[in-house]
Amino acid sequence: MGYKVIISSFLITFFYVLSIYNQESAFIGIEVDPEQGRVEHRVVVKIINNEWRVVLEGNNSKSDVTLRRGDRIRWVVEGSDASFAFPDSRIFGHETREVKAGNPLVMAVSANSPKGTFPYTVFIHESMTYARGQSPPRIIVRN
Repeated sequence: MGYKVIISSFLITFFYVLSIYNQESAFIGIEVDPEQGRVEHRVVVKIINNEWRVVLEGNNSKSDVTLRRGDRIRWVVEGSDASFAFPDSRIFGHETREVKAGNPLVMAVSANSPKGTFPYTVFIHESMTYARGQSPPRIIVRN
């Protein structure tokens, strides 16, 4: 009979912690897919203090995204079309991508992606300038 109480307590605690994690992660630009265990990171490109910036959704001071192979990044550019350039086509399967203002660009990290830190660029068409991140924005692939 005691093991049922222990299992029940564990499950209650587990689901409570999971609900807190999901609420918190949505706030800082991370969404977990419980079926596949993959994470989607949300990044916004927008004007902050008269400067185009790349920032994590919910945190205007961070732009670096740390992820694993199979995780996704969702970028939304607010107010301009933009071109993205990545240093290695093995990360996403493309070196460049374009996105229209307000439309998401969603890309999954390839299973063949090398590990490492990869700076990338976001060129803003409207102002003919590059958006700044944590100088520059970076993708960090851990495994």
